[in-house]
Amino acid sequence: MKTHAKVVIIGGGIVGVSTLYHLARAGVTDTLLVEKNELTSGSTWHAAGNIPTYANSWGGMRAGNYAWRLYKDLAEEVDYPITYRHTGAFWPAHTPERMEFFRHLTGISKGLGYDMAMVSPAEMDAMHPYFTSGDSIRGGIYDPYEGDVDPSQLTQALAKGARDLGAQIARFTTVTGITRTPSGEWDVATDKGNVRAEIVINAAGYFGRKVGEMVGQKLPVVTLEHQYLVTESLPELAANPENFPLVRDPDIMYYLRRERNGFLLGSYGHAGRPAWLDGMPDCFANQLYPDSVDDIAEVLDAALTHVPILGEAGVGRFVNGPIPYSPDGAPLCGPAFGLPNFYHACAFPVGVTHSAAAAKTLTEWITEGETEWDMSMWDPRRFGEIWATFDYTVARSSELYENQYAIPYPHRMWHAARPVQTTPLYERLKSKGAVFGQIAGWERAFWFETEAVRNDNVLSFHDECWEPAVAAECRAVRDHVGIMDHGGFTRFEVEGPGATEFLNRVFCGAMPAIGRVKLSYMLTPRGKIWSEATIARLDENRYLLCGPTLADKRDHDWMMRFMPESGVTLRRGSEFNAALLVMGPKSRALLQPLTDADLSVESASWMSVREITLAGVEMIALRVSYVGELGWELHLRDADLVTVYEAISAGGAEHGLVDFGSYALNAMRLEKAYHGWGSDFGIEYTMFDAGLDRFVSRKKADFIGREAFLAHAEQEKSYHFTGFKLLGAGADALPSSPICRDGETLGYVSSGGSGFRIAEGSGQRLALGYLSIPTTPGDVFEIEVLGEPVRAIVTATPFYDPENARLKG
Repeated sequence: MKTHAKVVIIGGGIVGVSTLYHLARAGVTDTLLVEKNELTSGSTWHAAGNIPTYANSWGGMRAGNYAWRLYKDLAEEVDYPITYRHTGAFWPAHTPERMEFFRHLTGISKGLGYDMAMVSPAEMDAMHPYFTSGDSIRGGIYDPYEGDVDPSQLTQALAKGARDLGAQIARFTTVTGITRTPSGEWDVATDKGNVRAEIVINAAGYFGRKVGEMVGQKLPVVTLEHQYLVTESLPELAANPENFPLVRDPDIMYYLRRERNGFLLGSYGHAGRPAWLDGMPDCFANQLYPDSVDDIAEVLDAALTHVPILGEAGVGRFVNGPIPYSPDGAPLCGPAFGLPNFYHACAFPVGVTHSAAAAKTLTEWITEGETEWDMSMWDPRRFGEIWATFDYTVARSSELYENQYAIPYPHRMWHAARPVQTTPLYERLKSKGAVFGQIAGWERAFWFETEAVRNDNVLSFHDECWEPAVAAECRAVRDHVGIMDHGGFTRFEVEGPGATEFLNRVFCGAMPAIGRVKLSYMLTPRGKIWSEATIARLDENRYLLCGPTLADKRDHDWMMRFMPESGVTLRRGSEFNAALLVMGPKSRALLQPLTDADLSVESASWMSVREITLAGVEMIALRVSYVGELGWELHLRDADLVTVYEAISAGGAEHGLVDFGSYALNAMRLEKAYHGWGSDFGIEYTMFDAGLDRFVSRKKADFIGREAFLAHAEQEKSYHFTGFKLLGAGADALPSSPICRDGETLGYVSSGGSGFRIAEGSGQRLALGYLSIPTTPGDVFEIEVLGEPVRAIVTATPFYDPENARLKG
């Protein structure tokens, strides 16, 4: 075994080996993969091996299709036999809501250039010789790309391809420890000797948590049991060797495909069963859990209605094996927080499907320093160490497993293991009717019940019970004043004689003057948008930065990449760790009696910041607004939160004060066409694509991404960020819904919802999105909402108060 390598990969499952292969194809061959047993002996060997393009999101669909495109030709490319049957798959729908969702997914596939399509019950029956729709199935969706692969053969083929290019693999070699050297390299200790590496990748699957602990990180990874059965051989299948589509029935919660001359049937139709709660075994190679017959019996009985031949088949074997889960069901794939040149690539519940995209992502991180696709939804740093504990992960992962096939309604909330993080106002707001959701572990009021509007917990793509209450919150903020407890703000404090120079390099905009605030963006070296921050300059060499809640660790790591050796201190968090948003035309009148500070427009103008005392409490007051009204963000210590909230509330009645929540906040930011991180901008867009180039200082001689930005200025834009008003009433446009004209797909929605300030009643449907062509206000397109075309008019933004007169008052 070699003693030095540029990259060491820990784990010989499909994810680790695919990464080894991708690195080798990219020219990185000074690599060593270390596996404690045989390749595939963890979760890979027993995986069902299905590779769908079907997914609930744009990113998931793209990841699955990339696996199909890469792996379908792999056997020929590396000269290694792989059993890979391309059968296609259909997903039956038993309810109108499921049909609506399937129509939405066909729209996403259209935007990606894929050929998924709606199919009728008769078409499904004609595709599959043993399937009958019966009376309960209304239709379905067809995935022409799906197939099933032998996961062990696939992994061995990738291993051969990597070895042929110069990579090395050490099997039956156990990693016992990992330490970082003073020079920044990594010493990987094994039972066969040590390896010095520049880069380490934790691809240890369900052992990923144990590897994380070796470098001081407690990853939110748990192991669940997942089971499928394989029937005995059936004469009918033996006589008919032709392939037929895989069936995934999300309402009955099973998947079914051919396995030799029998069937393979798997199910999520049971409670999640976490394993190894008292500690993991040292080795579980090529082992399974005991059969759990009762868990699958009910689902099997329901499946018989549509595949009656199953009743003639005896059970050949059960396969009940370990699969890893995270608290949101997505993998942990990307840089490890605070550990340069260390990456996690574990917790893949569908590892065969996602292995190719994971390997692509990791290879790009290592060879190029940034990725082609926005993979923030897989970034390990999205979880906080305080709230994403092992117990939390167990409870939430079990809940997600049980809802693997549930319709992902846009306002679905998960409930297991809550609350975890609350502000001191939690119980008070709860008593006032707050309906809480969870963001990055924080309980945040999403909306408030009223005497007339109560939470009925009914999910829908159409009208939901909370909409009249949220509309009232928005209009009260417009006409009077509202207050919001905004727990979980991402904050950074930057100080020191080199602070301004540092921030000028990391951000593309010029730094604000003392006492002023600016919104600015961090760009990648390619000129793509990494993140944003509201930057408040408190003194000559002292700044407060406020950023997206989920980007805390990610943005900290990014800024640390460019940190000078001296002269700057970057602190994650702030002693002012709570926030109240006080917004609306009467906010000044409400707050002024509580402070000696002058809050007049002359002394506290828009985009200003001051350290003030209000209600006897020290705080930082930012004259900014994410809702487009006169207002303040009050950043204070959480110990003072109740005091200040009560003082503001005490004087609120005469000004019409209301509490408002995240739903209202988002509706109002949509009316202002403010970009949302993770939806309306990210690393797949330039500042020109997103319509944000006005925030870039071209006078600055140096900032990350400057050369790329200047090059983009001379090029045609790839995208055009555009606002739309949708005609008529109906469901809101969902993210990734296609935007079409004359039958041609020309873009997709990034944010959709209703604006309640610009129209009374049920509001005005709005959408923000990206088009591949330029437009002018008044141009007419069609946005497919749940598969139905809706006329959408290009509208100048912001939709609300376009002159920003209310904001600046």
